Amino acid sequence: MKYLCIFFLSLLLVHSLWAEDPKSSDKNVGGSESKPFSIVVLPDTQGYADIRHKETQKHWPDIGDQRHCFYKQTEWIKKNHKKLNVAMVVHVGDITQTEHKEEWKIADKAFKTLDRHVPYILCSGNHDMGYSARSKKTSTSRESQFSSIFPPSRFMKNPLYKKSFGADKKLHFKEEGKIENYYLYFKAGGMKFLVLTLEFKPRNETLSWANKIVTQHADHRIIVVTHSYLTKLKGKRSTGDNYLVNGNSGEVVWKKFVSRHKNIFMVLSGHASENRLTSQGQHGNTVHQLQADYWYFDLPRIKAGSGFLRIMTFHPSKNEIEVQTYSPVLDEYLERSKSKFTLKYKMLEATQGK
Repeated sequence: MKYLCIFFLSLLLVHSLWAEDPKSSDKNVGGSESKPFSIVVLPDTQGYADIRHKETQKHWPDIGDQRHCFYKQTEWIKKNHKKLNVAMVVHVGDITQTEHKEEWKIADKAFKTLDRHVPYILCSGNHDMGYSARSKKTSTSRESQFSSIFPPSRFMKNPLYKKSFGADKKLHFKEEGKIENYYLYFKAGGMKFLVLTLEFKPRNETLSWANKIVTQHADHRIIVVTHSYLTKLKGKRSTGDNYLVNGNSGEVVWKKFVSRHKNIFMVLSGHASENRLTSQGQHGNTVHQLQADYWYFDLPRIKAGSGFLRIMTFHPSKNEIEVQTYSPVLDEYLERSKSKFTLKYKMLEATQGK
């Protein structure tokens, strides 16, 4: 009996050691630092907020008001943020269609769903500024209601963002009271990240500011967000446009800013279709440049967006970022290669000091 008891105790001990062995489960490799986490990307929501021109309804007369798509997106994120371990929500711009007061109210309502639950960062697109009622053109100037609806104080006074700011919160915003250019922190997987959002067609002074911010945060992994960066058809960096505001194209932003920093590993944008481009920076670092916009999409069943968003799941134990495209409105994933793919990105080695 004595030896039998010792035998069973030995089995229990072996089982216990196996269960706690970090190599036995992908989830536990590297401990809590290897736990997967996500960033949710909200592509252009202009059609969902469009109550002035109702462009969506002109193309699809039976589609009706689309604001429910916007609300459904943020409600879904709130409901699933713990399950997906969402570290940050990123909107890539064109929040509204014509910068109308009522359109901003729709956006305000949508994001109030997240205000006390999930941190988010916003980007201004060409449809969010300088709308001319006479010419019906956007970006005729940089005037916008963006900062009045989403002032810096909305985030600085929110306890949820305590870890998103440094000691001096005002330093996170390029201009006092303005939200067109700012950055937030988050920690996940044992790593320190900085998400930097830049105005539509960033001006030279904006890129100078951005260069300083990234240089000052050499110990952070940087994600850059700017609305227009890649082209619609070939997925190359843009070289020009017809908008009246002065600023730099995607290619110039790359040369003057993104390519110069070894800790920038990703650029997120919207504006036109979905594409991706992977390039090498000046220091040999890999930079993944991802574009997502489902406005006037190329699949007939997707009418001006249909609520599709991006889920980017970081797997530190695999050194991979899994990208999926999902609609909470249709409860459907896009399975094609432009919408579902995996990116290589070193994470675990750095967190373990290798």
